[in-house]
Amino acid sequence: MSDVHPYADPAYVAPLVPEGGRVVVVDAWQAALIIRPVPGGGFDALGSYPMTPLTKDADIASGLSALVKEDLISVCLVPDPLLSPPMEALSHDLAWIRPFKSHLLIEGAYAPTKHHRDRIRRGQRRCRIESAPLHVWYDEWVALYAGLVEQRSITGMANFSKDYFRQLSAMADIQAFAAFCDDRMAGMTLWFACDGVVYNHLTACNALGYANGAAFALYDAAITHFASEGVINLGGGAGTSNSDESGLFAFKEGFSNSRVMAHICGHVLSPEIYAGLSKGVETTFFPAYRA
Repeated sequence: MSDVHPYADPAYVAPLVPEGGRVVVVDAWQAALIIRPVPGGGFDALGSYPMTPLTKDADIASGLSALVKEDLISVCLVPDPLLSPPMEALSHDLAWIRPFKSHLLIEGAYAPTKHHRDRIRRGQRRCRIESAPLHVWYDEWVALYAGLVEQRSITGMANFSKDYFRQLSAMADIQAFAAFCDDRMAGMTLWFACDGVVYNHLTACNALGYANGAAFALYDAAITHFASEGVINLGGGAGTSNSDESGLFAFKEGFSNSRVMAHICGHVLSPEIYAGLSKGVETTFFPAYRA
């Protein structure tokens, strides 16, 4: 297992970089960030997907100073709520912090709701669950996720490239759980454990999986597998709120017994350029010039 957190690994971040961008490693945070071209000129920094783990003793001020030397306009990231300095430490140096969305957790005993227990049993009756490294089912996973992108009209960073999935499949930490109905692939979920936290990374099912409760059986298998590895972070819902239309938050909530708030953090690194790009923009979005 790698000593570097997957979300902080430059090799993981590289396929997320848009054309004309690059990866920057912030040594003071032990994290890799995405450098993006800014419409109108210049570059800014963005945290890893879906969040950026920072060491508990990360020197936020030193990291910001290093980014200023990269001639960047701003930086925006979602610190991992379980593997980052406390909020009071972040707010001391980062000028812009806002609640983002709740991450649902499993701490201690795993006890899904009665509704979910019933759905888990149904999924287990109808699906066979297997576990293997992602590369074993790489093509099947790409097809499943492509179906999810089409179904949910996913755009932006979460519409991942094949380069991203190739990198993901090369990472030894990533564990895949696949559901089969009569030997036909019905769904898959990707998980990993790092530094005492278990991450539910991505999940996708097809029509066969939805019809047979594959997601419930998949989550139960993964949670049971990783139960002794630490706190399980199921993540949040789709989008930027807890009430996403996909029902993902409610689905995860039935497995969880705790939650933690993730925050979006930003900082202006070049005030003059930032002000010029954001002139006349009225928004609560950060950075304003990307609203």
